[in-house]
Amino acid sequence: MSQVRAETALASCGVVLLLAIAVVGPLLTPYDPAAPSAARLQPPSPQHLMGTENLGRDVLSRFLFGTRVSLFVGLGAVLLGLVLGTLLGMLAGLRAGSLSDTLIMRAMDVVLAFPLLVLVPVLAGILQTRTIQLGPIGLNSIAVVGLAIGLVSTPVFARVARGSVLAEMREDYIMAARSFGARGADLLFGNLLPNIQAPLIVQAAFSLAIAIAAEAAVSFLGLGVQPPDSSWGNMLADARRFVIAGAWWLVVFPSAGIALAVLSFNLLGDALRDALDPRAGQH
Repeated sequence: MSQVRAETALASCGVVLLLAIAVVGPLLTPYDPAAPSAARLQPPSPQHLMGTENLGRDVLSRFLFGTRVSLFVGLGAVLLGLVLGTLLGMLAGLRAGSLSDTLIMRAMDVVLAFPLLVLVPVLAGILQTRTIQLGPIGLNSIAVVGLAIGLVSTPVFARVARGSVLAEMREDYIMAARSFGARGADLLFGNLLPNIQAPLIVQAAFSLAIAIAAEAAVSFLGLGVQPPDSSWGNMLADARRFVIAGAWWLVVFPSAGIALAVLSFNLLGDALRDALDPRAGQH
């Protein structure tokens, strides 16, 4: 139990710290993150706490803005995947064995057949070449990479939702609800969804870690968040040419941000699984 509490406390501290940086950090930036200066490739100092990069831009300011971008892309992608995947998985589970179940789950299997770090860059690259409009709102590179990661994350939630629905369909309360005339949406959202939330919440925490790492990888390849916006991934991409010259600070800080985010959300997923699993206390 003490180990579980320690992991929970560590995860909570990491997540709260990252969210605080994402929300408040950009308001406290000491410099314009997109403004170049003559102080190029300067190491950390009292004037530039995280040093400067090759164009003289302050790394701390870029890191604070990049934290917001990377976290918001991850949160948006997981939210999209959670909503789409849950709806599709619940529909497939409710109609298990039918044609719609087969079509939905085979489509999910096709997406899962491709590695994440292959499909997301390809999808992001395709979407980047097109102007995407949602009514009057145009999607920029930040929204496009979040959309790509969210679509690729959908099958994971669909499979979790379908498996949970299949398990719940054997319970007495479902038969009771059907005997009272519950059908379709009433059965899905009134009876099933409240009872399958726990595994979906746990999966969402683990998927956040994956989404943040995927965004960093896609942006590192140049297919994700585009300049002048900064993210941890494109900060690393800009830094790779100057590491040999000794500019270690360009790699250390964004790498530390990615590591902290992935570790925190993975530990949060472990803590939520222990808290929400009724069998956890029996071991």
